[in-house]
Amino acid sequence: MKKMLVPGGVLAAILAVVLLGGCKGADGSQGPQGPPGIDPGTFEGFATGIKCGTCHSSEQDTTYYVAGKVYQWELSSHGSGGAYMENRTTCAGCHTTEGFLERYRGGWSTQVTSQVNNPTPPGCFACHSPHARNNFSLRDTNAVTITSFITGVNDATFNYGVGNLCVRCHQTRTSSAMSPKPDPTKTAPTDTITITSSRWYPHYGVQGQMLVGTGGFQFQGGSYTGNGPHTGAALIQQEGCPQCHMADAGTSGVDLRGGHTMKVRSDTAATAVNLAGCRDAACHGSSWYNSGDMRDYFSQSSGLTAGVGVQRYIQRYLDTLYAMMTDTNVVGRWTVGNLKKPWLTMGAEGVQVNAGTSGGLTPLKIRPASRAGALYNYWFLEHDGSFGVHNSKYAVQLIQSSVAELRQP
Repeated sequence: MKKMLVPGGVLAAILAVVLLGGCKGADGSQGPQGPPGIDPGTFEGFATGIKCGTCHSSEQDTTYYVAGKVYQWELSSHGSGGAYMENRTTCAGCHTTEGFLERYRGGWSTQVTSQVNNPTPPGCFACHSPHARNNFSLRDTNAVTITSFITGVNDATFNYGVGNLCVRCHQTRTSSAMSPKPDPTKTAPTDTITITSSRWYPHYGVQGQMLVGTGGFQFQGGSYTGNGPHTGAALIQQEGCPQCHMADAGTSGVDLRGGHTMKVRSDTAATAVNLAGCRDAACHGSSWYNSGDMRDYFSQSSGLTAGVGVQRYIQRYLDTLYAMMTDTNVVGRWTVGNLKKPWLTMGAEGVQVNAGTSGGLTPLKIRPASRAGALYNYWFLEHDGSFGVHNSKYAVQLIQSSVAELRQP
């Protein structure tokens, strides 16, 4: 009797039917009942009546366009890695899909309890659970509480619809590096702050706070009134980050933007910007800003920039603030113990705070302590990454007050 050889692809299909247990085929017919499902404590299981062929068809999926969106995601910062090897307990909750799901299943109340092994970058199943829900709805859209890292400033609430899931990570995070906290009230000549970490700054994802208009260091006597137009825009409050970052840019353009790339600006051409979300009828309208470089756009809240586009303005003043904090003639006046110590320096991770207790670094002591707010704001604006787009008025006020503080005699 001859042995029957089963091609690998057919064998994989048979195993899939057995393992999925009861999953319907592409034609909707009921498959054979398989063994008991996987432990629901680990996986969410499969929705009743789910049809695998809706997405996993032999030809191109034209219902959800999964293949196209996966390709877009691969071009995103998430898909290209997103520092996914930061898989320690303090990092994995945002840098890996596995850690993000652990936080979600724990009601966001705890961090990851152990190091994630074989981590993967934040992908489809971080945000969606299509097999359990039989759709691509978001896992969670509840409002998010963002912890404040500035003494005397209350925690913030972020509630921007579907964008809430983004801000589960795109916010400052608890970090021992932010100790001691900056304090706007410590203005006396004897008030000293001692910084011992080269990473004394709000962590990289501060976009949530910037959009709301909180989280920056506000100097006593400074002017901080109102927010840019995006903060209160009705459609952005409803749709949040995806309104701009995931708008369908179509097929034209220098390279792929929008959708699951989550990119607004082109990687290869700085002037190529996806304005599809901006030109929504409920926002700027279809004819808005059809020519020119968006970095030169003069928004309604940019009256503080003397006619310079808000992105140009923020970038230039960040460069100014950086130059001031590396100039010992400027910051040496408030650097205790070593009057020739700059506040920023080039280190193993690029630009970092010139502070530490090992590796040739010594603590950075600043007096009065409130002046360290300029250092904090530099990183807050730098790590936001939008150069004022998220909240133009708040960003301009933060950079202006920081530069003004270091220009004091």
